[in-house]
Amino acid sequence: MALPVPNLDDRRFQDLVDDAKRLVQQRCPEWTDHNVSDPGVTLIETFAWMTDQVLYRLNRVPERNYIKFLELIGVRLFPPTAARAAITFWLAGPQPGTIHIRPGSHRDRRGDRLHHDR
Repeated sequence: MALPVPNLDDRRFQDLVDDAKRLVQQRCPEWTDHNVSDPGVTLIETFAWMTDQVLYRLNRVPERNYIKFLELIGVRLFPPTAARAAITFWLAGPQPGTIHIRPGSHRDRRGDRLHHDR
């Protein structure tokens, strides 16, 4: 089972529109009509929609491409290995003697039976 891939860019349409309008207010203070009816706002929304489509596709790159992108920045994946975990056993009741669990023992998938490697 593959790990969930994080979004490379989590901005959405409204975030892009808000950022663009904020930049317009900073860089072009003479533009004061920021209503939806303004042709400039229509252009902002059009480009935000196109950018949103590109970001949607970027966030769904195939796993192979995602791995290649990681390799470009120097990240190398570890080879697959068997999982290991510490297990605590609780006795159902008092036992007459010491109970030994052999090295290499493992539990089944449901976790209710203990198996020993021979």
